[in-house]
Amino acid sequence: MSYGRAHLEERLRRALAEAIGGLEDPRLFLLTVEAVRLSPDGRVLTVYVEAFAEEEKALVALGHAEGRLLSEIARRVRLRHLPRLEFVPWRARPA
Repeated sequence: MSYGRAHLEERLRRALAEAIGGLEDPRLFLLTVEAVRLSPDGRVLTVYVEAFAEEEKALVALGHAEGRLLSEIARRVRLRHLPRLEFVPWRARPA
């Protein structure tokens, strides 16, 4: 992975973490964005999250908030195309 891609992924991870922190959804309490991976074509951003309580409910809440999260990403990180967000539990990440 090039420095540019790693830097972009870190900026996206920070922007998402801040945007999720701004949501007032109790299902997202104590949720951490551990890592993000942008697909090679830039169309999908896989977001690895860890929830300390009720992980399935947190993933559903994130899916419902995808539009708001994408608008926050667009405001904070300059991209040609906004990727689709795919939320995955941290424990399901590839080794």
